[in-house]
Amino acid sequence: MPKYKNNTPLVVESFLEKMFGALATAKGKALTKIISKQDPEMGKLLNRGTDLIKQAEKRLSKLSPEEKKKRYQQQMKALGWDK
Repeated sequence: MPKYKNNTPLVVESFLEKMFGALATAKGKALTKIISKQDPEMGKLLNRGTDLIKQAEKRLSKLSPEEKKKRYQQQMKALGWDK
């Protein structure tokens, strides 16, 4: 079996996007309800995360394309993923 890591920035970014995107979907909301019933503390954390994602998306939607690009480049540089 080959041993390699495919942790490129694109892979990591797409994984996080899909993971947090699932929280905003109906499926994610239903899963949050189930988890909340089993573990109320975890449910509160997931709900808080969902609210923060909505706030971030709202703020990002108000930025100009130039500002979005500038912030994206700053984040990539901070993570050491800039080329």
